[in-house]
Amino acid sequence: MEKLRTGFKVVSVCKLLSMRPLVKIPLVGLLISGCAFGQAAPASAPISPMALRMEMVHRAAEQTDPMPELEQLCDEIGPRLTGGIAAQAAERQVLEYMRKIGLQQVHTEGWTLPRGWQRGPATASLVTPFRIPIPIAAYGWTGSTPTHSGPVQVVLLHANDVAEHLNSLVESQASNWSGKALIVGSDPDKPMRAYSELLPLLRAATAAHAVVVLRHDTRPGDGIVHSEPLAVVLPETIDTDLIPSVDLPIEHQRLIERLLLQNRPVSIDISVENSFSAGPVPSENIVGEIEGAVHPEKVVLVGAHLDSWDLGTGATDDGFGAAAILGAAQALVRTGLHPARTLRFVLFTGEEEGLLGSRAYVRQHAAELGNIVAAFALDWGAGPIVKLPTGGHSELVPLLRDFNELTPNLHLEPPNDGWLFMTDAYAFTLAGLPGIAPLVRAPNYFEQAHSAEDTLDKVSPADLRHAMTVLAMASFFLADAHDIPQGYFTPAQTAAALIQGKQKPMLEVFGLWPF
Repeated sequence: MEKLRTGFKVVSVCKLLSMRPLVKIPLVGLLISGCAFGQAAPASAPISPMALRMEMVHRAAEQTDPMPELEQLCDEIGPRLTGGIAAQAAERQVLEYMRKIGLQQVHTEGWTLPRGWQRGPATASLVTPFRIPIPIAAYGWTGSTPTHSGPVQVVLLHANDVAEHLNSLVESQASNWSGKALIVGSDPDKPMRAYSELLPLLRAATAAHAVVVLRHDTRPGDGIVHSEPLAVVLPETIDTDLIPSVDLPIEHQRLIERLLLQNRPVSIDISVENSFSAGPVPSENIVGEIEGAVHPEKVVLVGAHLDSWDLGTGATDDGFGAAAILGAAQALVRTGLHPARTLRFVLFTGEEEGLLGSRAYVRQHAAELGNIVAAFALDWGAGPIVKLPTGGHSELVPLLRDFNELTPNLHLEPPNDGWLFMTDAYAFTLAGLPGIAPLVRAPNYFEQAHSAEDTLDKVSPADLRHAMTVLAMASFFLADAHDIPQGYFTPAQTAAALIQGKQKPMLEVFGLWPF
């Protein structure tokens, strides 16, 4: 009879099957037959030890409520902009929480943000040809409007020219930008390429003594604004003298664009005040473990990001993921089980500025990357997990298919080797590892994230519990599986997988193609 590893003693399968359940809940369709809880197992009964462990994890998850931790992050600490005071408070809170629930090796791993940034007041209104207020939000790590008097004239920059011909645009038009506001037109053919040119545009506009760059973020939503960094990956050197770029609602962008295309003069009043730290600021990834009982050097990493943008309180992006990770850790500690491999729980910071914390983690752990079996990172909105894509690592798909068969009441779709772009899982994917970014059913995520809509009322406690349960069960399954195929790709294999997955064009646009 197979023995089970627990944090306290070794017990037999039949012994565990005879234990009284802590709570009365329906079984989750696991592959246990011929034996009911509270009864001894007949000698001939076909029992799956892994199924029994999965049931123990599920029972522990049923007793774990991750919602209070999310409430504390969102409604007590609030928005957690990387490098800020609130983010540091959240780091301390999570560190204390990991210790309280009984994780092992709880510690912080530091990295450095080039400069801290704080959003200040930002106001705008259309003046000519008529007056209406314009909601705006500054892009992160951009500066303040220079001193100017009265309304400023608006100049239209066609989006495709910004995306494809920025150098020519600057050479032909920049001499006319002094003292003016530049607005990037709507509906570019390649919107992400247009965004990737924002930082070069800001540098040119600043040199030409423009006042501000206005653009509408590609995220959906009526009448709302979003925040993004001035570049997908924050540059290592921050130019505090750059003029600001601001997001404005699509309705206002298109109104101004129509007026300008009709050759009507347009002017706006605008004021943006942002501030920077005097120098670099520290940030921390928070780490805790359940040590593996057989191969402790082998690791299944379970992560999310603790930081958020500052227009809302970061409930869906990514407080939901952070609370689910912490709940999964608490549930797994509660079982007393130690899987064969180590489970490592990490809350990263700096995700919103370009996966800075997770990429720092990969650099700091370069010597042990070959021991990381898989890296989960939950960051795709607030909703139930519906699929576990493996980011180009098809070798894990059969194993996750077995997991789905073992846990039918989790209602997961068949796993595949698909991709979710730019979550912290991607930092591990680029390093050659299986980065698993669970797909979440959250249809309003792209509207809510990075905006004032990202608040606690958007989170369903039932969805949060489901996500927590899937993470707890799936991570334990991989950590305790008998055989896991080698998934640490060489750089050539990683490049081939990214090309096959059609990831290379976007990575090149954002300057992230490392091969």
